[in-house]
Amino acid sequence: MRTFYINGKIITMEEAGELYVDAVCVENGRIISVGKRDTVLELKRTGDKIIDLQGNTMLPGFIDAHSHFIGTANAMTQCDLSFCENFTDIIQTMKKFKEKRMLSDEDWIIGSNYDQNFLQEGKHPDKTVLDKISTTNPILLVHASSHMGVTNSKGLEIQKIDEKTQDLDGGKYGRILGTNIPNGYMEENVFLEFQSKVPMQSIETLISCIEEAQKMYASYGVTTIQDGMVGKPLFQLLQYAASTNKLYLDVVGYADIMTAGEIFEEQPMYANQYHNHFKLGGFKIFLDGSPQGKTAWMTKPYENEKEYRGYPIHSDDELTKYIRLALDKKQQLLAHCNGDAAAEQYVSMFMNVLKERKEKDLFRAVMVHAQLVRKDQLERMKKIGMMPSFFVVHTYYWGDIHLKNFGLERGSQISPVKDAVDLQMKYTFHQDTPVVPPNMMLTISSAVNRISKTGQTIGHNQCVSVLDALKAVTTYAAYQYFEENEKGTIAKGKYADFVILDKNPLKTKKEEIADIKVVMTIKENKIIYENGERENESAK
Repeated sequence: MRTFYINGKIITMEEAGELYVDAVCVENGRIISVGKRDTVLELKRTGDKIIDLQGNTMLPGFIDAHSHFIGTANAMTQCDLSFCENFTDIIQTMKKFKEKRMLSDEDWIIGSNYDQNFLQEGKHPDKTVLDKISTTNPILLVHASSHMGVTNSKGLEIQKIDEKTQDLDGGKYGRILGTNIPNGYMEENVFLEFQSKVPMQSIETLISCIEEAQKMYASYGVTTIQDGMVGKPLFQLLQYAASTNKLYLDVVGYADIMTAGEIFEEQPMYANQYHNHFKLGGFKIFLDGSPQGKTAWMTKPYENEKEYRGYPIHSDDELTKYIRLALDKKQQLLAHCNGDAAAEQYVSMFMNVLKERKEKDLFRAVMVHAQLVRKDQLERMKKIGMMPSFFVVHTYYWGDIHLKNFGLERGSQISPVKDAVDLQMKYTFHQDTPVVPPNMMLTISSAVNRISKTGQTIGHNQCVSVLDALKAVTTYAAYQYFEENEKGTIAKGKYADFVILDKNPLKTKKEEIADIKVVMTIKENKIIYENGERENESAK
């Protein structure tokens, strides 16, 4: 049976062919014809289906270039603190959450998405604040950046953290002033180590949340998702979800290169190929922290700081070892780099390793976030084929904080997408979900307008056209995944992955782009989201 899509504005995103077409024909989940209405409808047979787009706009399905899929699913079991304005709000919200979830006095209570930048106290809470929630329950608050967090006295006790506990390279504990006693605050590597020891939810709960997370992504038009840091336990969960047919969106996992370096040999079924909608796409590494959390590694001090520049996660020698490992295994490497010092380390070490080798292929290495990458660094990235993936919606959520942390000159130039456009680079956009929702239209609006939540312009010189913004979540995102022959445009032979919008973003006032709604999301010709209702059925 064939399906025909007609009576809408169909934007193919094809650079070499027609940008707009009248109709699309799909069979067995693949596009078999694209073009003029009468020509495409010549393929119609008795019993075939027609979907009337009713004047809406159809685009290739949006592709998430970087997020944490399992983290997003897990966050659905946590208490959302994003609307808390002060410590009292946090305490009351967490107490209500414990009561609503009927947690015992031994259960962990986990809250997420607090941000000290927006709290009235202007600082992180500490264990004394969290002890007001409970002294019997262990408690963990996860910062909005996911790079830092806070625990209470019980949490410190359970994980045996006290004044004798030492900081780790690339991470540190907060201490009570004038002492070595931990105050409950943790950042970067020490936070990640603490978080890894918190018990996971039951497999039944996580699988249910995995299904809900897919519905949430689909509601924003996303048909391909990334899990950007897969250790072996998370791989086992994703493998189980795939083997039990719980995945209906494509999920691309990137293995933690520090702990899962042999996973491609151990799991060849998933190595660079989908099996029940899941594949391993390469490796991931962290090189620094968060710009809004002031742990991103900078070449010059933060604004109003004499010396402090943030700090690295790895030494040059360590990073070089991991780059060699990825290249030896012929795998793509994604590196989290926010500060320009982290960007410099990544580019320089990659160039040094390439000089050692006859083969110069870096397998489309990606600099994830690239918040404060400089133009001279982008120029060097282009020379070796390294892609930036910009967290450009930061201009909306934290643009004002960046101006405060870095000053006008540096802060206004975060996510320098126009520099990448001018250099004719391929680039992608992402939301790092669960840090922020995978709202592609808000992200496109942010790249086009660069206006913060308070209405402040964040580097007007870095604004790009709507078409260039759309490329970042369609054609270029498919290229990042080595899937340019399968996804990213509406063309014959590619998957029937579509998003249908209520307005044409190329014809909408740029100030109104963020208000464009997703009418329908289609994955391989199956409707998975429609008019506010999430479904998983064949198009009809």
